[in-house]
Order: sequence, then structure tokens, then C-alpha cells
Amino acid sequence: MAKIFVKLPVGMLTAAGDRAVECEATTVAEALEQAIALEPRLRPRIFREDGRMWSGVFLNARNINALDGVETALGDGDKLAIVPPISGG
Repeated sequence: MAKIFVKLPVGMLTAAGDRAVECEATTVAEALEQAIALEPRLRPRIFREDGRMWSGVFLNARNINALDGVETALGDGDKLAIVPPISGG
């Protein structure tokens, strides 16, 4: 298992005031589930009600969709960033 860091979306901090949570996981899917277990407010920021992914998820600044999606393997020290969609006009 790799020790990785999941950066929280802009404006979200943990109860301790941290901007990231530390997880041990082998895939992006495992890391997201662990991060949600540690910070339940993440679920609606990442997933839609129907379970589809709503936010962009980036592994070391690369979109996971350009890799192996949620099955992308992780290595020690990797950083996941959750980026909600931006809209406006």
C-alpha cells in the first residue's frame, strides 16, 4: 500500500484545519473511499447522487481519465487533487 495525500477541494478543510488527508491505498478508488471515510463531506463534492463522478480527480497533476481512471495504481508520496467543476458567466 502506498501512503498518499488527497488534497481537499478549495474552501474545504478538515476539522483540524488541514487542506489534505493522508491515506494508504493501492488505487485511486481506494484512496477516494478512505478520504471520504475520513472526511464524509467529500462524497457530494466528488460524486453525483447516481454515483457518477462529478469532480475532476488529478493524480500528480494528471487527470485520472487520461490514465486508468479510478483503477490507476498509486505510489508512495502521490498526491490526488479533487477539482469541482467551475461554472459561471
